[in-house]
Amino acid sequence: SHIVLSGGTTMFPGFSSRLEKDIRRLYLEKVLRGDTSRAAKFRCCVEDPPRRQHMVFLGASILADSYEQQPNSQWWITRQEYDEYGARAVERLISTKLS
Repeated sequence: SHIVLSGGTTMFPGFSSRLEKDIRRLYLEKVLRGDTSRAAKFRCCVEDPPRRQHMVFLGASILADSYEQQPNSQWWITRQEYDEYGARAVERLISTKLS
């Protein structure tokens, strides 16, 4: 229901409004199966911060710095762990199951 855009390719004019319009249309088609009476209850907010062009880089640099501060933190997945469990290694980082 809440999407925050980031990265340079989201800077195209009208991108956020087009994305929101497409999400609403797909929700009406796929989830509500065309029932327009329930469509008004669907909340979708696409946020496009003005400085989003460099948000991905800033987030990655913060992440890299936090790894440098605590390389053995429980919030990191080692290569060995990934090789052993694959993508399922991520499940220990989240409190609810994805499936």
